[in-house]
Amino acid sequence: MLKNYLKIIFRNLRNNKIYSLINIFGLSLGIAASMLIVVFVADELSYDKFHPQIENLYRIDFTGKLNGNEFDMALTGAPIGPAMAEEVPEVESTLRVGLWETVPIQYEDLTFTESNVLVAEKNFFDFFGFELLQGDPATVLDGPNKLVITEENARKYFGEEDPIGKVLLRGSEKTATEVTGVISNPPSNSHLTYDMIVSGDSWEYLENENWSSNNLYTYFRTFPEVDMSNVQGSLDGFIEKYFGPEIEQYLGFSMDELRAQGNNVGYGFMPVKDIHLHSELAEEPTTPGNIQYLYIFGAISIFIILIACINFMNLATAKSANRAKEVGVRKTIGASRFPLIGQFLTESMIYSFLSGFVALVLILIALQPFNALSGKDLSWTVFLNPVLLLGFFAFLAFVGLLAGSYPAFYLTSFSPSEVLKGKVRKGTRRSGFRNGLVVFQFFVSISLIISSLVVYKQLIYMQEVNLGFDKENVINLLHTRSLGNNAEAFKQELLANTDFIAASYANNLPPKIDWNSVYRAIDTEQDYLFTMNWVDHDHLDAMGYEMLEGRFFSKDFPSDSTALIINESAFKQIGWTGLDGSQKISGYFNGEEIEERTVIGVIKDFNYDNLKLKIEPLIMGIEPDYFYEMAIRLNPGDVTDRVKIIENLWAKYADGAAFEYSFVDSNFDSLYRSEKNMGNIILVFTVLAISIACLGLFGLAAFTTEQRAKEISIRKALGASMPNLITLLSKDFTILVLVAFIFAGPLAYYVMDTFWLQNFAFKTSIGWMLVLGSGLMAIFIAWLTVSYQSFKTAASNPVDYLKNE
Repeated sequence: MLKNYLKIIFRNLRNNKIYSLINIFGLSLGIAASMLIVVFVADELSYDKFHPQIENLYRIDFTGKLNGNEFDMALTGAPIGPAMAEEVPEVESTLRVGLWETVPIQYEDLTFTESNVLVAEKNFFDFFGFELLQGDPATVLDGPNKLVITEENARKYFGEEDPIGKVLLRGSEKTATEVTGVISNPPSNSHLTYDMIVSGDSWEYLENENWSSNNLYTYFRTFPEVDMSNVQGSLDGFIEKYFGPEIEQYLGFSMDELRAQGNNVGYGFMPVKDIHLHSELAEEPTTPGNIQYLYIFGAISIFIILIACINFMNLATAKSANRAKEVGVRKTIGASRFPLIGQFLTESMIYSFLSGFVALVLILIALQPFNALSGKDLSWTVFLNPVLLLGFFAFLAFVGLLAGSYPAFYLTSFSPSEVLKGKVRKGTRRSGFRNGLVVFQFFVSISLIISSLVVYKQLIYMQEVNLGFDKENVINLLHTRSLGNNAEAFKQELLANTDFIAASYANNLPPKIDWNSVYRAIDTEQDYLFTMNWVDHDHLDAMGYEMLEGRFFSKDFPSDSTALIINESAFKQIGWTGLDGSQKISGYFNGEEIEERTVIGVIKDFNYDNLKLKIEPLIMGIEPDYFYEMAIRLNPGDVTDRVKIIENLWAKYADGAAFEYSFVDSNFDSLYRSEKNMGNIILVFTVLAISIACLGLFGLAAFTTEQRAKEISIRKALGASMPNLITLLSKDFTILVLVAFIFAGPLAYYVMDTFWLQNFAFKTSIGWMLVLGSGLMAIFIAWLTVSYQSFKTAASNPVDYLKNE
């Protein structure tokens, strides 16, 4: 029997080539797209799962609110790690890790800038599952100025030489640091990445006893099956035992008084395995993912495969008149229904597995472009995983059953008398179920069109929004501490060239200004969490900020070295109504004692951080010891020669230090890489969904017009015009797409406006024109799809269809 089924199936494949190709290619696209999304989602879910005892690994976070300004950060102070190890019985061990960004490294004549240098305590390799290729994991980070280097960087610095024992010069101070180990390149599915790892004893900050100075990632490992509420209780106790007395010592009031103002601070923790997808904390070592995106992509995957399956069902039921005769004849000569169901399901399974083979080829072709779109580094070897292979074949079987279920049960439900009397053809053409499936296909397609357009509109908005300063033509020069005493000479020689408008040293430049601390306006008892940035006298000209009141720093006023500039958010939050030159702010600006500084100017708010966040209060002061970067504003034009001029001057004054720069506008663009990746993925799969839907629509239109060919021939013989005939054949499909738009438009608008755009403090508006345009686009695409078949039938000679009548 199986042999006969296979003969029939392959005969149908051969005799209905267009139908078969549409089915196989449509299913292949759907399966390939769905599998790519599945692999993407699986990779996102795999983050940090390779660490030993991952179920017992956690990281502490620091959260709170000061005068309405909320903060949630992944960084903590140095003392909390040792305190947890000593005082919390549920904790087996702790680990503190720091992150140094853009560190100059020199070896002989080679100089590079490493962007991810970790500073870690000696038990780093006991804690995490990163692979150490050379060196003893217990000792490679034991002692000051020890360094573990990645295998990639080992080749970069030393070629084929053994790196162990070699000495690198680290930082602007060129500290001699010995290479004691080689570590594998960081896995792509780790929230913690590195170029090098420096021993914790190399950084005096790990001995800092200040609980409120937050510069470390603090991890802890618990014993199995402990009550985590006890751990949280211990963290709460640290606030009262250590943090509160420190605040009282520095600021002169207790935690109770702080809470009485409506403020609060506290420690929490997050499982390491949840960091990548669930963290919304500031100061993450790498940009985290977003669990919402996985839900979106998972839904897209399901919808795409459903659209492909719907194509199969629609085309099968559209052909049911021809296949129903076969069923009727078989039933007449004694075939029962269940063997016939088995035949159709087997046929569907063969289609599915043929499509699966084609899908694998498409995946191999599309994998690298998909990596470029998604920012991933997925390899085809992932499909050699036995679990994934088993899941893939199970997936194909499921798709085959799903796609073939309706045709199998629908076609075999006809009675022989109905089929042989020709009643099936009429019912098939008016199938409300089939029309509903077409509506669903375009409902999904239109929703994806709207979503992708909203994502791209928001990305364009973020690129074009007024940040409060001119971000174009500004170079962000790094490592300016390497200039040492030559800093002023470098700056003046640079400005002597007319290609450069202004230059200014600063602690940080937008969008990376993130030094937060607690300050107070004098003569008040209210504390504020303000962001601090150190700049020089020329910063206003270099960055193009706008003054609202008072003046900016000037070399004509020596007292400006202890003056402050604040932004309008800070000005409003303090509650000042005007600037009279007497207002002062107190806090720890530089040193171990509280000092008061006079506010001499108010600057207009500008975005110095991610556009997902509102603009927070900001203070600017002058302190050359913290000038780590330089802003250089260029005259508009070709930047290549100007960068070369800067590089030559750097080589002259920086004593061999690495030359590293970026552009401020590019730095802002890089903040939205995940949104760009999301937009790219949605766009690609939107095109795929529409293509698959239109492929099915094309096949459906072909069978529909074939069924109505005699009707069209009669109308044409009676004088119907070509436009009238094309409209007649296309209007039913156009109505179906219009119905889909009526449901999809408002729903997609609501979802994107309510759930996605709310992630941004600065966001675009969707607008009904965008929604309407998406609907018109879908209708136009559908009309083009069916118009070919409509035109072909309408242009045919009536004699070809009526000669047998």
